[in-house]
Amino acid sequence: MAETYYDILGVSRNATQEEIKKAYRKLARKYHPDLNPGNKEAEEKFKKISEAYAVLSDPEKRKQYDTLGHDAFTSSGQGYDFSNMNFENFRTTFEDFDIFKDIFEDLFGRASTNGKRRTTSSYAQKGEDLYYTVQIPFRDVIFGNTIELSVNRLKNCDVCKGKGGERSVCGVCGGKGTVRQGSGFFSISTTCPQCKGEGEIVYKPCEKCGGKGRFYVSERIKVKIPAGVDNNSKIRVPGKGNDGINGGPSGDLYIVTKVIPHEVYKREGDNLYVNVDIDMFEAALGEKITVPTPYGAVNINIPAGTQPGQKFRIRGKGVPHLKGGGNGDLYIVINVKIPAVAIESDRNVLKEMKKRYHITDREKLLAKGRL
Repeated sequence: MAETYYDILGVSRNATQEEIKKAYRKLARKYHPDLNPGNKEAEEKFKKISEAYAVLSDPEKRKQYDTLGHDAFTSSGQGYDFSNMNFENFRTTFEDFDIFKDIFEDLFGRASTNGKRRTTSSYAQKGEDLYYTVQIPFRDVIFGNTIELSVNRLKNCDVCKGKGGERSVCGVCGGKGTVRQGSGFFSISTTCPQCKGEGEIVYKPCEKCGGKGRFYVSERIKVKIPAGVDNNSKIRVPGKGNDGINGGPSGDLYIVTKVIPHEVYKREGDNLYVNVDIDMFEAALGEKITVPTPYGAVNINIPAGTQPGQKFRIRGKGVPHLKGGGNGDLYIVINVKIPAVAIESDRNVLKEMKKRYHITDREKLLAKGRL
């Protein structure tokens, strides 16, 4: 069975006009030759879906198609033959036909207020976003800071207001931005070689910017670094990217943070870890010791019998949560230092103590380890 127009568009025979239009719009965006340069398969697919839509979007032709069938309809000359159209390097437009107009305006630009087609390049365009990477000390992670840096950004010329100079409508395309070739149902157009699709030309370039409309300036910008940032955190400064084109809004500036590692504090999420040495006597007897935190030293109690690697949590002394709502915690990680006892009298004392405190049972371990 021959492939029907409904099959080509991927809709049922009971599809509404809106469903047909939606299906065609989706396929046109996918297969249009301008979006698939040099892809012959996409070009052929686009011809088929355009032919199918030309028939099914017209209620009268659709009725005839449903009555006569696919083969009878195409052989009678009532279909549209797209087979010989050359799409390479062209934009296919249908602005004189309502059934295609809105779809191809979406693909290639809306009509301007004076009724002439305007290319995408002549639209007001947002300026480019800028990204700067800055190194910050660990202190800024805890307390935040305001820094000032020099940013090179494109700024609209204050003389020509970003227009590049005095402009006039392009005499080649009449302001459309495209020039047409061919005639009949299928209108073929290509970007105007004179204005490069702008629809206007600069006949008197601005002396300050040389006709470019924008130029680089170095600007000192203050940036607030919020407490809680981490490596690769992005801080957005609205409107401090490059200025927009044709009256478009400015882009944004993004500050990407790189935190200089701290020699004492190790970060995991919003929690901090500090390694603290105690001697074996403090570990055995227990002791109150002073430990550092980013917010100042505090005292903690080390209980008798503290083991190496044991952790003690101090609530709220970690990194502030970036989005607010408190802080992480600080963990004190104990490292027990064991001295080498060389004085014989001290060694004898320790040997006597060893007899009274049996804290290991290797015999049990050996027993369990036998296979």
